[in-house]
Amino acid sequence: MSEMTARAFWESRAEAHPDRVALIADGMTLTYGELDSSVNRVANALRAEGVRGGTVVAALLPSSAELLRLQLALAKLGAVTVPLIAGSTVQEATYVIGHSGAELMITDEEGAAVASSAPRMLVGPLVGDDDRPPPESGIGPFSPHAIMYTSGSTGRPKGVVQPSSSLAAAGRALAQTLLLEATDNVLCALPLFHTAATHMAFGSAVGCGGRLTLLTRFSRETFWPVARESRATASYLFPAQMAILMTNPPSSDDADNPIKVCFSHVRNQEFCDRFGVDVCPGWAMTETCGMGTLTRPGRPAPGIGRPYPEDGEVSVRDEHWCEVADGVQGEIWFRHRSVMLGYHRDEENTTKSLREGWVGSGDLGRIDEAGALHYTGRLKHMIKRSGENIAGEEVEFTLMAHPTVEEAVVFAVPDAIRTEEVFAVVCVRRPVDPAELVSWCRGNLSRWKAPRYIELRVNTLPRLANGKVDRAAVIAEARIDDAWQEPGARKPLVSG
Repeated sequence: MSEMTARAFWESRAEAHPDRVALIADGMTLTYGELDSSVNRVANALRAEGVRGGTVVAALLPSSAELLRLQLALAKLGAVTVPLIAGSTVQEATYVIGHSGAELMITDEEGAAVASSAPRMLVGPLVGDDDRPPPESGIGPFSPHAIMYTSGSTGRPKGVVQPSSSLAAAGRALAQTLLLEATDNVLCALPLFHTAATHMAFGSAVGCGGRLTLLTRFSRETFWPVARESRATASYLFPAQMAILMTNPPSSDDADNPIKVCFSHVRNQEFCDRFGVDVCPGWAMTETCGMGTLTRPGRPAPGIGRPYPEDGEVSVRDEHWCEVADGVQGEIWFRHRSVMLGYHRDEENTTKSLREGWVGSGDLGRIDEAGALHYTGRLKHMIKRSGENIAGEEVEFTLMAHPTVEEAVVFAVPDAIRTEEVFAVVCVRRPVDPAELVSWCRGNLSRWKAPRYIELRVNTLPRLANGKVDRAAVIAEARIDDAWQEPGARKPLVSG
C-alpha cells in the first residue's frame, strides 16, 4: 500500500464520509466534515501568521479538541509539530524549545509562563473565518511531521523525528489488526502529546472510518461512565490504568459496558474477566511511530504478538547485531518504511539506533517457535511509571545538582498500580531531609519524575574495579521497607 501524508490520510476520510461522527470531546460531537472545516480555519489562521511547510511549531496545551485541531491544522500546512508534555517545568520546556529549534509556540495562559523562552508565542485559541482547505505545502510522505521528545537512556530527552507517512501507516494497520470497523468508537484516555494517543488511538479511529472519544484526563471515576455514555467499543490502556480501574469496588454490572477490545502492553486476565474486555497485548515505541507487534483479538496467547503492519518486521539480535535463534534473548529491532527518520540534532544516537532501516529498541525479548515476540526486559536504564518513560540519569543529574548530594543511583522498582516506581539511593555530604530532595526534584522536573522512595547513605557507594559505581550492588542492597517515602502516601503495592 502506498504511503500517505498525514494530511492526505485525514482528508481522504473527511471527504469520503463528511456526515459521519469523527470526534466526541469537550462536550461536543463533531462529524468529519465539521471537524475538517474547523481544522481548516485553524490552519488558515496559522498560515496568516507565517506558518508554512517545514516550520517548526511547538505546542503546550492540555489534551483537548483544541489541541487535536491544532495538530491536524499543522499537518495540513506541512509544519513540524513539537508537542510539549503538559506539566513540563520551565527547565524542561526551555530545553525542548531550544533543541527543537521551534520558531513559534502555541499555548494558553497557564503555559505561557512555562514557555517563556519561545522566540515567538501565540496565546489563546486560534480563531479564523476561512474554512477552505489551505494550499498544498509540497510536503511528502517522508518529510518530518513531528518531533516527539521522549526520555531516553541519557539525561536529556531525545527528539524522535516522525515522518508524515507514520500516522496513516500506524492507524490503518491497527484498525486492520484489531478488526475495527466504521461503527467502532475508540476511547482515548491518553494525552495527545503521546504517540499512543495520536498514532494508535486517533490513527486507528480514522483508519477504520470510526470515531474518537477523547477523555481530557483519565480517572477511575469517569472512564466507565464515559465509555457507556459514548458507547465506546475500543480503547488503549496502559497497564497502570488497568490496575487503577481494578481498584474500583466490584459491581455486578462491571461487564455491562460496550468496550470489546483494548490494546495494551500486557494482558491483565483479571481485568478481562471482570470487565468482559479482550485485552490484546503488544509492543511499540515512539521511535517506531506506534507500530510494532500485537496479539490479534480473540487469540489470547503467550507473548506480545506478531508484527504489524503486515509488511513490518521484528528481529531479535545480539550485541554484534546478528540475529539470534528462536527462544534466545536479545535486543528487539523493528523495521518498516514509516519508522522514525532519526533523532533530531543527535547524529550519534541516530547512528546507534537506526541501521539499514531497522530501529533498535533497547528492549530485550525473544521470539518463540510460533513467531510471537516475548518481552523480557530493558537494556536501557529506564523507568516506566504509569505509562510514561523516565530516564533514570535525568533524575540522578537533578539530585546531584542539590548542594548536599554527592552521588545518586536511580532505578525502577515494581508497583502493582503504576507498573514501576522511582527509587533513589542517595549518598549525601551532610544530613538532609529526603522530603527536601523530593521538593528539589519537583522544582526542576515534572512532578511525576520525582522519587517515590529514597534511601540515604553517608558513605561512598560500592564501586567496580574501574572506579564506577556498582549499580547492580546498589540495587541489590536497596530495600523498600527501609526506604523513606512521603508521609501519608499509600503503602507500597509491590507486584510479585
